[in-house]
This record gives sequence, structure tokens and C-alpha cells, in this order.
Amino acid sequence: MISTWGPPQTASWARGDQRPAPPPGPRTGKIGDSLASQGLEGEQLAVQLLEVQDPADFLFGAAGYRLEPGERAVVVHTEVTNKGPIPFVSLPDNYLELITVDGNPIAKAPVSLTSRPPHKIGVQPGETAGGHTVYVLPESTRVVSVRWSPRPEPDERSLTWSLDD
Repeated sequence: MISTWGPPQTASWARGDQRPAPPPGPRTGKIGDSLASQGLEGEQLAVQLLEVQDPADFLFGAAGYRLEPGERAVVVHTEVTNKGPIPFVSLPDNYLELITVDGNPIAKAPVSLTSRPPHKIGVQPGETAGGHTVYVLPESTRVVSVRWSPRPEPDERSLTWSLDD
């Protein structure tokens, strides 16, 4: 027998015997595209990649941070729209990653820039929330895409935007 907890029909993502169906629509796009996904509780989300500033060293420096020699900063601007009735209670860019040419993910840096406000936790039904995510990476690293996921490991809800023209 498989054990479950919580009200019926609410914890299917945690049960292990079934996975939620991915939302309809494309899972990949380019800068500017809004892609549909779901949060862990079934939230109906549209995530849009608005801008990638690479390099963004001048923004990083203007905020009072210093890069080490051989490092560069990248700033990614995204918006998340909650199109359903369930509040999205996570940080919208919690698992927003840069993907390198060899497929390695780069997690966000624990900094925010006053000139480019970070995401705030939660997106209520009907709301659109935007924010900027900062990354620090080796200067020579080639970034080919940006990936959004509602959880640490990519799954069928993950969205990817290609940066190559």
C-alpha cells in the first residue's frame, strides 16, 4: 500500500505513484517568450524571460559588490503570472538557473541589486510579479540557456529559454 497524507487530490506530486500531467504548451522558447507551467501545488503559472544582461559587471559594481578577477556577473529579468486560483507561495526565481554550453546549471548568487529589484516571495491568483536574479560565474563560461523549475531537480514542469540566435 502507498501511504498518502493531506486532503484527497492535493498531494499527488508527493505520492510517487503518479506524476502530474505537464501543462499544455511549449516547454522551450527564446527571450521574450512566456511559457506555461505548474507549481508544486498545481498552481497555473506563466513564466516570461524578459531580459538577460551578460555581462552585467557594471550593475554589480554599482551596487557595491566586487567581482574577483576572472569572474563576471549576469542579471536575468523574469516575470511570473499566476493564472489559476491557487496562490504560488514560493520565491519565483528559487530554481532559476543559467545552463552552460556543456549542460551544467549555475545557481543564482545570494545578492540583490537596488537598481534591479529581486523577486519577492509569492504570486497571488491573477497577479504578475517581476524580479531580477543575479549570477556570478567564470568569465570564460558560455551560457546557452535559462531554465526555470518549481523544484531543485528539473522535471516535466521545467521551462527553458535558448539564448542562442
